[in-house]
Amino acid sequence: MEFRRSGAHCGYRGRATGTYWAIFGVVLSTLVVPLPEELTLLGAGYLAHQKAVSLPGAYLSALAAVLIGDTVTFLLGRGLLPKFLGSRWGRKIVSPSLRRWAEDLVREHQVRAILLARFLVGLRGPVYLAIGAARPPAWKFIALNSGVAVVEVAIIVGIGYEFGASHELAKEVRWLEITIGVVLVLALVVLPLLMKRYLERRQPA
Repeated sequence: MEFRRSGAHCGYRGRATGTYWAIFGVVLSTLVVPLPEELTLLGAGYLAHQKAVSLPGAYLSALAAVLIGDTVTFLLGRGLLPKFLGSRWGRKIVSPSLRRWAEDLVREHQVRAILLARFLVGLRGPVYLAIGAARPPAWKFIALNSGVAVVEVAIIVGIGYEFGASHELAKEVRWLEITIGVVLVLALVVLPLLMKRYLERRQPA
């Protein structure tokens, strides 16, 4: 009897380990597969609700994939994008003046750009590439992006655990992220720029 119980326990652990790797792989695959990241995170929480895996394990598997994916995209932008944009084809796609403007903008608002990128649904990849091309310190990107991801992934996985995983729910979560992104853009970028211009106009000539 003890032997059977031990065998069943080992079998469950083996299946759970495989599920953790599956969560990691599916979340990471959203880098190249046109699958909403939100849906994969909701699915991780739903699997924990179904007792296929533990909630902390599902969260950590999804978070690891998100952080690795974000970092890889940033490093690609840091290493390959400048070379591509400097080529003949790259200059045709993005003019040198537009490239300088975008890179100067990211350099001027490094912290804001990194904080906002996680919530720019549909634009995360291009924004991470642009941030990488602007070449901020890698430690700064990893630290700030990780801090935001720890909270965001926890929220979405938790929603999946409580309410399940579905395309409709994923759409609602995406709209929530878009709303957060818009609010952050207004609070961190637009409002400070307006205040700066207002104060400059108030200064005596």
